[in-house]
Amino acid sequence: MSDSQASVFRKRTFTLPLLGLSLAAAGISLPTLAHALLRPSLSPALREEIMLAVTSVNDCRYCSWVHTGLALENGVDMDSLGMLLGRDLVSVDEREAVAILFGKHFADTVRQPSKVARDKLQQHFNAGERREIMAYIHAIYFANLTGNSADAVLARLRGQKTEGSFIVQLIAALLGAPVLTAIWLNSRRSGKPAMGEL
Repeated sequence: MSDSQASVFRKRTFTLPLLGLSLAAAGISLPTLAHALLRPSLSPALREEIMLAVTSVNDCRYCSWVHTGLALENGVDMDSLGMLLGRDLVSVDEREAVAILFGKHFADTVRQPSKVARDKLQQHFNAGERREIMAYIHAIYFANLTGNSADAVLARLRGQKTEGSFIVQLIAALLGAPVLTAIWLNSRRSGKPAMGEL
């Protein structure tokens, strides 16, 4: 790989249609998400596993930092956490594995999960649980690409070649700026180097 190829920012960011679709889906599922955070049908550990599965595909450094910590706080054991970060699903029961793999598949296919994957989710979870799972997925997918879009803008400012539309990335970065800044400041206060420099 040449130096010029190595220096290209390649994380997935928003296109205008993807931004519109993701923002709408996250907005529509916001009441379900709020209810799930207060009175969840599923365990907080499974919530974090689903969010980390989506994040493992989109590679958002902000979401990875936040949700790895939340996963540990909500009872995700080290083996499960390792699995979400690249190992297999041996230590996870089938029902949870279906939800985790569906989240990963949703991200892998850029919001276009197969009918087989949707049917498998339906076989293991009732309608309310599926709405909760989808609310988590829509929220983290939007957050992942917002974080990546913000990083793409920062990469451009440093002179790094970046794929995608600067305008769309800037819009997404501005939408996420308050949350992303709060995450970055919190990581600096905690003294953890995971966030790096903006």
